[in-house]
Amino acid sequence: MTLDATTTAGGSSTADYYDRYWSADPTPHYEPGHELAALLASNADPEDRVLDVGCGAGNSYARPIVERVASYTGVDASATAVELARSAGLDATVIDDAASLPFPDDHFDLAICVEVFEHLFEPHRAAAEIRRVLRPGGRLVASTPNSLYWRLRLDLLLGRWNPLGDELGGEQPWRDPHIRFFGPETLTRMLRSAGFGQVEVGAHGGRLLDHLTGRPTDFGQSHLYRAVERRFPALLGATLHALAVK
Repeated sequence: MTLDATTTAGGSSTADYYDRYWSADPTPHYEPGHELAALLASNADPEDRVLDVGCGAGNSYARPIVERVASYTGVDASATAVELARSAGLDATVIDDAASLPFPDDHFDLAICVEVFEHLFEPHRAAAEIRRVLRPGGRLVASTPNSLYWRLRLDLLLGRWNPLGDELGGEQPWRDPHIRFFGPETLTRMLRSAGFGQVEVGAHGGRLLDHLTGRPTDFGQSHLYRAVERRFPALLGATLHALAVK
């Protein structure tokens, strides 16, 4: 879940940033929502060769995928993340840029890009590169935060902005690692412009009372909320999930 290795004006690179990120104790962990986890599971077939772009430490969805498929390859710009992934028994490689993958054309059956596009300076180039290394008919499962989520709209109305990249995003949005922002329609257009012929985008993970009370509740995950969320994903879903076919 990291970006490319572009050097910043201050002399450090984004790879340095994410090396520090993955060096935190405890190791950062992303837990995919039920809808995204189900999408990953339903597209991971036993004969598949899988590429995980922005694999991070491999401590989230990777292990269940590895157990279902023929081969798994993770790539990340952070050497620290790759070292952690390798120590967990995963095949992982350091890359300079998600827009320049060290693999031949038509090589993978399934690509995974979970919570990565929002970190990239040129996500459209990364999407096109992922398409290049997929075989005809190969699938991409991706996710990003939904910048049109109702809570973020309300925050903007009230003069606040939280890019949601880390725990300091609300207090210090200027240093947040999320630099690109998507809604369902813009994520769809980006993937189609990258050359994917079939693109389906939905949203999940929205909540209601949690945001108002500051405490976990069951209401935001009720069947009623989920049903309305499917009808109005741009407004009610916190995370976008996409299935794109080459």
